Amino acid sequence: MIKLPNLIKKSEKKVEKDERVVALDIGTEVLKAILFNINEEGKIVVEKVARIQQQQNAMDKGMIMNLNTVLENCRLAMREISDGLEEVKLPKHIVMGIAGEYIQGVSIIVNYEREEKFNEEVTTKEQADIISRIHNKILESGKEDLARRTGLVNEDIDILHVTITGMEIGGMSVDSLVGFRGKDVKLYFYASFAPKTYTSALQNVAKSLSLNLLGIVSQPFAVARAFRGARSKDFSGIFVDIGGGTSDVAVVQRGSVVDTQMYAFGGRVFTKQLAKALNLDYRHAELRKVKYAEGELDDKLGKQVKKVMYPTSQVWMKALKSSLEVADELESLPSKIYLCGGGALLPEIKEVMMEFPWTKLLPFASVPKIEIIHPDKLDNIIDESGDLNHTYDITPASLTLFALDKIANSGKYSS
Repeated sequence: MIKLPNLIKKSEKKVEKDERVVALDIGTEVLKAILFNINEEGKIVVEKVARIQQQQNAMDKGMIMNLNTVLENCRLAMREISDGLEEVKLPKHIVMGIAGEYIQGVSIIVNYEREEKFNEEVTTKEQADIISRIHNKILESGKEDLARRTGLVNEDIDILHVTITGMEIGGMSVDSLVGFRGKDVKLYFYASFAPKTYTSALQNVAKSLSLNLLGIVSQPFAVARAFRGARSKDFSGIFVDIGGGTSDVAVVQRGSVVDTQMYAFGGRVFTKQLAKALNLDYRHAELRKVKYAEGELDDKLGKQVKKVMYPTSQVWMKALKSSLEVADELESLPSKIYLCGGGALLPEIKEVMMEFPWTKLLPFASVPKIEIIHPDKLDNIIDESGDLNHTYDITPASLTLFALDKIANSGKYSS
């Protein structure tokens, strides 16, 4: 395993055996927190899950707009997951997800030749030197790319994480180069960047909760890495997480995340359209939308909601198409699409996706299969709470696995 230096300034405290950790997903509509520990087998054990409904003014498009309101909701979630725990079992660490249109992901594939040493085994020092050189180039180019896209200067950009997602030597996929001989080496990286205004807000949340911040991760990246088997060279797929404020997309090719996109079109847009069409206030429209998605409305009300949801879903589909067009470096997109998030429960989402002419408008070799996923599809999670059952729990559950990677690497960034 390769250790990369910490990128966002944070505490160097390590997670000790049996210490509890919180995964916090500050969603636009619902704030979700998971209390977990890591067992002797290196698996996540989920102990408690809390979900707190956010006020309408708390968030916008994945961004914290009212820090005091969000902090109060975080404290409510912490009280809920800490209720009844002995003091020694209270959480000490936190991992947080981040989303929004200005979160930039950069996929890098590095090829090089070990011309003089190809008959010698790769040493730990040689591997570390290689990673260090590439790492510095990623930091420079990634910041410049996000600066151009957002109009920010480099000093206003944070690097969230630089993660090695794959290695090959002599055409063979390996977990580490150390001990192998070969001439041709290929390394796969994924780096995520965010405006400091985003990351500082999350750092303030962790500080206010008196928790050690293990890391902040791009949410679509975390979801793509958490899915069972997604790190295998045999796996390719597209993950679409439809949250309240944004829809997050991650493309995985042969076990490596090659692209992430986030666009400000989530469940809140559907709710606002419903409120406008049916002359409802926002909260009543949200409740009606949720009941519709769960099949709890009578036929008359259901038809009224469908009349709004279908055309809105068509517009959402156009936004998804645009986000996939950005991945123009890929000759062909994966033929499996995995949906998650609360918005995925709207039947019209899958309906418009089934109707969409994928192979005509995008580089798909065949019409993709579409599947809604739940937390039981994620790797290395044991749910002792019995409450981790919903597709909208995918993101916070994925954050626990990002934390697992970091803890396994002694608090450094995952490889």
